[in-house]
Amino acid sequence: MMYRNAFVFILALLIFFSAPVRAQEDTTAPAVTLNNPLVADISQNTIEIRSDFNGTQLLVFGARNVAGDLVVVLRGQEMNATLRRKERIAGMWMHVDQRKYAGLPVVYALASTKPLSQLAPPKTLQSLGLGEGRIIQASTNASDDVFDKALVGALERKGWWKSPFGTITYFGESLFKARINLPDSLPSGNYTAEVYLFNRGKLVGFQTIPLASYKIGFDAAVAGAARNNGLFYGLGAILMALLGGGLAHRLFHRP
Repeated sequence: MMYRNAFVFILALLIFFSAPVRAQEDTTAPAVTLNNPLVADISQNTIEIRSDFNGTQLLVFGARNVAGDLVVVLRGQEMNATLRRKERIAGMWMHVDQRKYAGLPVVYALASTKPLSQLAPPKTLQSLGLGEGRIIQASTNASDDVFDKALVGALERKGWWKSPFGTITYFGESLFKARINLPDSLPSGNYTAEVYLFNRGKLVGFQTIPLASYKIGFDAAVAGAARNNGLFYGLGAILMALLGGGLAHRLFHRP
C-alpha cells in the first residue's frame, strides 16, 4: 500500500506539472514495458454533498505501459425509468403511450481518444456497455428513436449523462488525464470510474475504481427521515405547511 500511494503521488505530480499535449494516435510502445498494461487512479474517492454543493470536478489519471487507445467512463448506480407521451384528446391531455427502461446508470460520462466504432467491434462495445445507444438497447427489448432521444435529452439536461464529457490528454507517451465535471444535482450513491485500453480492436487493459457520493448535514438528516420514517415525515410536512399558512395569514391579513 505504501508503494502504491507513493506511485500515485508521483504520478499526480507529473500530470499536474507537465505541459499538456492533446491525445493523438500512438503506435510506438514505451521504452519500458511493465507487467500491468494500465495503471489508473482518481483524485478523490468520496464526494460530500452539502446544502451549498454546486458541483465538483473529478480527475482521472494514470499511465499506459503499452500502445493503445483509451476510454474513460464514469458510471453510477442503476435505475429504472418510464417515459410517457401525451396527446390532447377532447380538450384534455392524456397519456397515449409509454416506454419503460431497466438497469440504466443514473450517471454516465464517457470520453475516448478515438470514436468508439474505431476501437473495437460492436459486439465487444455492447458487452462492455460503451456508448449511450448500446446502454439503452440493453435496457429494453426494442429501440424507439423518439423515446430514446427524449430519454437521453432529459438526462443530459440534468447533467447526469455526458458523452463525450471532454478530452483525454496525454503527457509524453504514457501519462494521461481526464477531467469530469459533476453537476450540483449529483445523486448520492456508489459510482465507478472505469478505464479501458484497446489495441487493434482488442481490450488489453482495464481498471475500475470505486467512488461514493453522500449527503451530509441538514440535507442528509431530512433525506434520512423521509426514507426511514415516511409516515412521520409526511405528517410533519403537513403540520409545518398548516402552521406556515396560519402564520402568514396572521402577518399579512388586513382586517
